[in-house]
Amino acid sequence: MKQLSPDIEVFLSHVESAGIGLRKRADIGLIFEYAALHNNSDQINDLIFTGKIVWNTYSALKKRNQSDEGYDLLEKQFMESVHTLRNSLFEQSIGYTQEEQSRIEEIYLGMSQGTLRNIVDLAHDLSEIKNLQNSAKHKK
Repeated sequence: MKQLSPDIEVFLSHVESAGIGLRKRADIGLIFEYAALHNNSDQINDLIFTGKIVWNTYSALKKRNQSDEGYDLLEKQFMESVHTLRNSLFEQSIGYTQEEQSRIEEIYLGMSQGTLRNIVDLAHDLSEIKNLQNSAKHKK
């Protein structure tokens, strides 16, 4: 896997110093590294936003029972946002090395329970980064 630049390492350390335990640190680093290399701030912001939606809907689903009113709609929204996040990851990974691309495909793009858990973990990290962005914006 690609060695992360000092800037990305500083960014990850900053995130972790805010008390956030990144579940997918290496993958977050890889995603941000390539986004920085290719000046894809819009793409990374979309990824962060979608990750926040995935995490929020997942968290809401965990608090409900399948028999609850609105559960089906929430589950549908969750799966649609997971699909959007997967597509974004796939699109961004086009510039990765073959090894990195295979890793992303294996960990996030499959249709197993394991890949879904990995997507949720990545969404957690992206959601926490979004929270940091919002905090910084409100402090200004």
